[in-house]
Amino acid sequence: MNKINKFFKHTWKYILIYIIVIALCLVKLPYYIDAPGGLINVSDRIEVEDKQESAGSINLAYVTEYNVNLPMLIISFFIDDWTLNKIETKEEQINYEESFIRDRLLMEEAYTNAIILAYKQADKEINILSSDVYVSYIVAEAQTDLAVGDKIVQVDDILINSKESLNNYVETLNVGDNITIKILNDGKEKIKEATIINYNDHKLIGIVPVEINKFEANPDINIKTEASEYGPSGGLMISLAVYNAITEDDITGGLTIVGTGTIDLDGNVGAIGGIEYKIKGAAKKGADIFFVPTGENYEEAKKIVKENKYDITLVPISTFEEALNYLKKNVM
Repeated sequence: MNKINKFFKHTWKYILIYIIVIALCLVKLPYYIDAPGGLINVSDRIEVEDKQESAGSINLAYVTEYNVNLPMLIISFFIDDWTLNKIETKEEQINYEESFIRDRLLMEEAYTNAIILAYKQADKEINILSSDVYVSYIVAEAQTDLAVGDKIVQVDDILINSKESLNNYVETLNVGDNITIKILNDGKEKIKEATIINYNDHKLIGIVPVEINKFEANPDINIKTEASEYGPSGGLMISLAVYNAITEDDITGGLTIVGTGTIDLDGNVGAIGGIEYKIKGAAKKGADIFFVPTGENYEEAKKIVKENKYDITLVPISTFEEALNYLKKNVM
């Protein structure tokens, strides 16, 4: 017993300091950090029969986001490439938590769009079997108990199998009409309600829906994702990687090809956020070519490349075909 007392007599200060440090590390502060990310070799994620091998790689760039404790908060003041963001209100905290659900839905929408687009461009067989419509965002003016992540199954007596079917039905209603909405969430069916509102001179439920297509493809294909991944900005690079995997030509030319941008079923490339962190992360990983959406994204990327003297070829694009034609003309 004396030995134990003697031990604690000489070590209690160190134990207390250890406990305090652990406690500080566990306490989450109302901040998050955006930082340069890295590259994900999309080709490695694609599972498809008779997959074509590449001499180079097709990668999507990502932003690293950290939750903040006290040690991280202190470190952030000494790293120039980190941006500290404060979560100001409880409502913003809730929106921040909802954003992960929303961004996972947007990622699924982008990935299915990318696969369908790539198969059509490669003249491969693919058929859309059905579409599921989810709530990705709710405007402040909405009068509804819908939640982000709800899958809309039926509105009144109308079955919903696409964004078009939802929009078409809403167009038949009047501002102020009350509707009943059958949804699925976490496998549970619920009945919710909404009132049609006038939003920017449009009749709306007050939500932003996403449409995730289910398809049948030949050859069958699967893209592996990690639970921590989210967002639609990988759509363009997914479409290029899928195209490369199912065709005989290697469009990489042995280079490290990186890029970012959303994609729709018509092949249009959309703007994204976090371009600064994506460019910096790609440059550190030795990217040869970086595809970036035209407009503001490209102007910002061009400035970052110039300021940091990165040895990287920046290519502005607005469609999938532009990116594909660039690779066929300049790389293959």
